[in-house]
Amino acid sequence: MQHFAVVQSLCRLGLACGDKAFRQQVERLRDRLAKDGEKADAETLTRLLNSPSSTAELAPTRVELSRFHVVGEPLTPQVHPPVDRETSQPLCRIVINPAVRGLKPVLSELGQKAISDLVAEWNTFERLRDLGIAPSRSCLIFGPPGTGKTLCAHFIAAQLGLPVLDARIDGLISSYLGTTARNIANLFAFANRYRCVLLLDEFDAIAKLRDDPQEVGEIKRVVNSLLQSLDERADVGITIAITNHHRLLDTAVWRRFETQLQVDLPDRERRLEMLSLFMKPLPASQPLLRIMAYVSDGRSGADLRRMANALKRQIALSGRDASPTSQFQALCEVLAREPSSRLHPRATALIENLENFVVAALRDPAFDVKQRPLASLIAVNQGTVSRWTYRALTDGGNLAQ
Repeated sequence: MQHFAVVQSLCRLGLACGDKAFRQQVERLRDRLAKDGEKADAETLTRLLNSPSSTAELAPTRVELSRFHVVGEPLTPQVHPPVDRETSQPLCRIVINPAVRGLKPVLSELGQKAISDLVAEWNTFERLRDLGIAPSRSCLIFGPPGTGKTLCAHFIAAQLGLPVLDARIDGLISSYLGTTARNIANLFAFANRYRCVLLLDEFDAIAKLRDDPQEVGEIKRVVNSLLQSLDERADVGITIAITNHHRLLDTAVWRRFETQLQVDLPDRERRLEMLSLFMKPLPASQPLLRIMAYVSDGRSGADLRRMANALKRQIALSGRDASPTSQFQALCEVLAREPSSRLHPRATALIENLENFVVAALRDPAFDVKQRPLASLIAVNQGTVSRWTYRALTDGGNLAQ
């Protein structure tokens, strides 16, 4: 393509803005180039589209919190966490620099805005104070397992420039009467001493409904201690709680959290974005990524990462090249090893009857891979795909749903 270097620069600048319409146009250009046989230029655009800088990443401006914003002593690596008196188990894990994980949560637009707004409140501390309010100091993050809730919490702490006290539930909960409540009080007293984010993962374990008939009287004492500790910390530090089972939480707990963020299973666009990241450094083609996103409907981000890692392991162990066709074969092999109860019907159709899968997928509006790239990926010619489609129309064959 003539002047492609200029076009490439324009695409890079446009993709950095995160505009979805612009991204779609770059994808159209990439597909046209591939159709015209200009594979090198098409692959260049594919790399641009898959690069982290081309996606609208969640990256609010980092906030430098002064002593006026969050009181307490600085938390250093020399500080030791509190422990349970009976077992000597630490009550928390200290993460001095949560930003070193280098990951950003991939959320819906609503979820991204919720986190951006929460962090942005600390940039307008004085303005909020003039209006008689303060930035949110507490956040409850809830949703299904594996959706990135803990990653969200660490990301928020990194943006606030604060270390994390990651509470250890196995250290907090004790079989001794009254010890769990005492451990919670000691953990909060420790957190209130330092400038940090207190992270309460698996929050439902200590914040269950007090009227639950399955629980003994001890849970009431534990929840009462927790509520008291949350109230005392309300104007001191920042607290983030995480749960997979929000319906188990005591109703009084919800009122203690100014911000409540629900993190759901990723939709198709989010799955595609996650898979683009998880498949690196393997050069995964767009058709393969779209098929992976299509057959993984209803799976969490953790599931997608596990699938991508299993695919890469399969490529390495099989000795095959890393061509798109080899990656597709590896995907089928990985899915075939999954328990059938965990597979989406689309994934089951893919590994049981490729012809039925192709015919059903091409009829599905949710499937966005065209015949030609699909045929190339599954190592058949386009005429074969056309014959499968025609045969299904004339014979009324059994199609995957």
